[in-house]
Amino acid sequence: MRILLQLTEMPNFTPNEKSIAAYILTHKESMLHLNIQELAKATYTSHSAINRLTHKLGLSGFKEFIINLAREFQQSTQSISSVDPNYPFGLEESPLQVAKEIAELMKETMDKSFTFMDDELLAQTAALLDQAARIFIYAVGDSQIRAKSFQNKLIKINKYAVIATELSEWAYHTANLTVEDCAIFLTYHGQSPMYVQAAQYFSREKIPFITITASHQSELAKLSNLCIYVPNDEEKHAKIGTFSSQIAFEYVLNVIYSCIYKISYAKNRESAARPFRSITPKQDEE
Repeated sequence: MRILLQLTEMPNFTPNEKSIAAYILTHKESMLHLNIQELAKATYTSHSAINRLTHKLGLSGFKEFIINLAREFQQSTQSISSVDPNYPFGLEESPLQVAKEIAELMKETMDKSFTFMDDELLAQTAALLDQAARIFIYAVGDSQIRAKSFQNKLIKINKYAVIATELSEWAYHTANLTVEDCAIFLTYHGQSPMYVQAAQYFSREKIPFITITASHQSELAKLSNLCIYVPNDEEKHAKIGTFSSQIAFEYVLNVIYSCIYKISYAKNRESAARPFRSITPKQDEE
């Protein structure tokens, strides 16, 4: 998870750590020019308190913290959008101008989504799905279209994937999952009571599940074993269409699929071709 996001949410922080996090978020512009002694003095804390905070963020120490913080600042600067994701084009624009705006929105959404990605998180997600006996995907509306595309790819590399929310049978699927399976929730706002109910059941039964969402503070995200975030750029109702959210979901799912494929690259190449060989009748030998 991104450093600034973790500092904002302050998961399990002590009072000293909350004080350090608050200072960093308030003085982002000057942080890259401070050393650990200056930060400790400014926050009335100690070197050890700062180092404990960096360890909670999954980093080795203050030096790695500053390097990663600088990278996040650079990525944030590069991903400032010039296109409104809710209304990417106006009434007076020509069809070619509309095409240009949509192309820019797609690129900027993927660039932003990339800044949310983490190497270890992607590796853990791919490994969990690769090892799962069955994969159940929870998605409705436009997101279910993205889920079906992901399901289609998984089937081609011999992964058992089911859209759990199809035909309103999510409760039956939820009750039938085991610890050998894995679930994925694909939800932009993460507020569906149905999803939270299923996630609470999975948590109680120790069934692993992954959430892909733009909602950092949702109960669903907090319950998840692994959570991959996408940019939260769309308004809930005031928009032309779900362009940005669905571009982000498609991109993240394609990345996850590619990481799964890579785990058993040669085997998966073979799986993609096998059905055509096995169903093609053999020519009788003369």
